[in-house]
Amino acid sequence: MNAKKRPTVKEIAREVGLSVATVDRVLNNRGRVKPETVRLVMDKVREMEPAPDLPAGFSSNSRSVSLAVAFPELPEYFWKQVETGIDAAIRDFRDCGLQVRTIRSKDYDLTDQKTKMLELVDSGEYDAIAISPNDPQEMTDVIDHAVSRNLTVGTFNSDSPLSSRLFYVGCDYRVAGRLAADTLCRLIGRRGRVGLIMSYTNLQMQQKVTGFREVIGTYPGVGLKAPLKVDQEEYTSFETFADYFDGLDGVYVASAKLHLIAEHLEAAGLAGRLALIGHDMNDEIHEALQRDVVTATICQDPFNQGYRIVKMLFEYLASRKQPDPREKRIKLELVTRENAQYYV
Repeated sequence: MNAKKRPTVKEIAREVGLSVATVDRVLNNRGRVKPETVRLVMDKVREMEPAPDLPAGFSSNSRSVSLAVAFPELPEYFWKQVETGIDAAIRDFRDCGLQVRTIRSKDYDLTDQKTKMLELVDSGEYDAIAISPNDPQEMTDVIDHAVSRNLTVGTFNSDSPLSSRLFYVGCDYRVAGRLAADTLCRLIGRRGRVGLIMSYTNLQMQQKVTGFREVIGTYPGVGLKAPLKVDQEEYTSFETFADYFDGLDGVYVASAKLHLIAEHLEAAGLAGRLALIGHDMNDEIHEALQRDVVTATICQDPFNQGYRIVKMLFEYLASRKQPDPREKRIKLELVTRENAQYYV
């Protein structure tokens, strides 16, 4: 164990000439902080912190470890935050021989992701691959192929539980759907009618919808309108949603399009009159929270998803021990207008 103590927030703030509050926002990935400020703080942290403890059986003289991390391009705001976590893990472990390549598949294109994944597997250049599968069921055979080629595979953000992947890093989407339903029912006073907007039915979406329905069923005074299933290209059209809002007291957006639904809700003159809850955070969602168009959003710590999948695969390759189950699970956080500043 490294005897050098970790620096405190006050010590880091003093070294870089910034306020404690600003340094805290950087370290906890909260609030609006300029990229150059983030780099300044993180460079100082790496300078002041003890080097990470190496996994048992691994030393700085060990051979290099090569990882590939594959994820979709969209939603761009979310994956940029994930990539920040990946970059942090690279900085922490590159002196131990870690090499990482990130690969983005086009939009939500499953064929493109399959092609890129097979290219990674067949290249023979990697010891492990981390992937966020666009469609968990459809990617099962590809992941199994990678494992058959003696590659270690971990999934993150989106799981493929029927595959031979080693472990999954991410949140429990059934719990996310349950949290959304419970919050929405309380927001509308436990009585009224709610709607559900969703996209293509992959495993992640199925889990959210299942959890949402489970909890809605425990509120006898709340009715659920038939879910509106929307293709990706239809989200920009106001006409897609105008009739659906009629007669509703609340809406849950299970897809990554909360910011677009907020725009349509506001255009319909329903801002503040209809409770709206969804997922994730970006500038548009933050602004909609401030205008009382979005009532609440559920965040899932994208930074740590990127950081942990790289860290855990690296440590597994060194020790061959499964990571602590508590590290694999990403917590869910409910964000409203009052605490939104810490999540942008």
